[in-house]
Amino acid sequence: MYIDLSDLNEVGGRKEVVTDVNFADLSFRDRDIEIPKPLHLEFTIFKTQDSFVIRGKVTGSIVLACSRCLEKFQHQLDLEVDEEIIATEMPDLNELDISDIIRENILLNLAIKPLCAEDCKGLCVECGQNLNEEECDCDTEIIDPRLADLKNFFDDN
Repeated sequence: MYIDLSDLNEVGGRKEVVTDVNFADLSFRDRDIEIPKPLHLEFTIFKTQDSFVIRGKVTGSIVLACSRCLEKFQHQLDLEVDEEIIATEMPDLNELDISDIIRENILLNLAIKPLCAEDCKGLCVECGQNLNEEECDCDTEIIDPRLADLKNFFDDN
């Protein structure tokens, strides 16, 4: 998404940007991030001596896969954006592409292991049953054979 900066010629000038943007789905480290609805942007862009400062918020929802049960779930975004773009690094001083800024802020604010709920039970390690939906009858107690004799250590018999 490009923002017109041609009206920010003077140092100290500012521009308000409030818009909804359709954003393409993202993929990062084998993790798909779906963006089904437009993201809402509220930015203020300031012109300084040799840069543009962008401050504002990105709100909306994205769809992630839970790290425990692998089910997709909606995650609400409410990101604070505070970026400075050096004018000499911009290809055109009359417009600014903020797509990379939005993408980076979304990726930086994601949890390392996103969860659909704090108490997500995940999948059974034996049969793969989603334990949030129903329990399974698998014996998931795994005892290290080197320590198996210690299991009976405190038995009174």
